[in-house]
Amino acid sequence: MSPEEFGKRMVELMPRLMRGIARHESNYLSKGKITLPQMWVLEHLSRRNNCPMNKLARSFGISRPAATGLMDRLIAQGLAKRADDPKDRRIVRVSITPKGKRIVSNIWEEKRRTFSAVFGKISENDRTAYLKILERVVETLAD
Repeated sequence: MSPEEFGKRMVELMPRLMRGIARHESNYLSKGKITLPQMWVLEHLSRRNNCPMNKLARSFGISRPAATGLMDRLIAQGLAKRADDPKDRRIVRVSITPKGKRIVSNIWEEKRRTFSAVFGKISENDRTAYLKILERVVETLAD
């Protein structure tokens, strides 16, 4: 199969895959209470709490106004908070709230259960091969 044919098939399958996974889940993300970019930001903040807003924007390759809008929506839901830096008034720091941490944790736990249930129906050899390919894809994207 050529890379072009592979790409075409992936574009056809990925939306079906995402919808299929979402049907097995019931959380903030699958219910549309937060968007995928908002989930990525919450996950980022759960690992790197108290992050300067400009660094957050750079990490996601978005403008500071876009990051501010994204954070405003998370703050309105009580999932994140914003604070001024006590040493430099020009710096705004953002962090995840306990509610945000619970939601991220619940989403990841539900995803683990979904993947276990779905991939439990596939042979161990196929699961192993799938993971090896995904790991190579992730490495390629990181380069």
